[in-house]
Amino acid sequence: MKLPKRINLLLKFRNVTFFAMISATQTLEGVTSKVSEDNHGGKHIILLDLEPKVNPSLEKVIDALRKVQLAYSLGDFWLTSDAEGSYRAWCFSTRPWTTYLRIMLDLIDYGVLDYNFFFWSIKRGEATLRTSNKHGRPPQQVVAYLKGCEETSIPQKLTRVLYDTGLEKRGLVLRFPFKRA
Repeated sequence: MKLPKRINLLLKFRNVTFFAMISATQTLEGVTSKVSEDNHGGKHIILLDLEPKVNPSLEKVIDALRKVQLAYSLGDFWLTSDAEGSYRAWCFSTRPWTTYLRIMLDLIDYGVLDYNFFFWSIKRGEATLRTSNKHGRPPQQVVAYLKGCEETSIPQKLTRVLYDTGLEKRGLVLRFPFKRA
C-alpha cells in the first residue's frame, strides 16, 4: 500500500474545528518582487504565477498579459513554464505596490493568476517567484516573450529567498467525526 504524500486531518467538536496537515515538502529558491523601500509599500518588479483554472492555454495567459502590459505601460514579459498549464511571468518594470496589486487583481479577473500566489503576496507585502526546479519537473523554459511599452533592465540586486512548500497541493482528508452520506 502506497501512503499519500499529504494528509489533512479535521477534528470537529460542536462549533470548533482543529486542522492539522502532514505533508512531504521541498525547499525551493526564489526571488522577491520588492526592489526598493518607501512608506507606501515600496517599488516592485512584476512577478506573476499564472495557473488558469478554466481553459489553461498559453494563448489565454498571453492575451491576459498583453492586456495588463498595455493598460499599465509595462516593459517586456518573459513567460516560463515547467508543466502544462503552469506559467511564471517576469517583467522588470518597477511599479508602486498599489499598482502591482491592481495588476494582480486584473489578472484574477481574467482568470489566469494563481489565487494562492495573490494571497501570499498580500500577506507578505511582496511577491515571491521560484527560480529553482520543483521535484519531478523539468527545468523551466522560456515559452513566450512579449515586447513591452518601456525599456527595462534587470535590477542590480534581487532578494533571494528559500521557502518550503508541499509536494502535493491536495491530499487525503480525514474528518472526525465522519460525515454521513
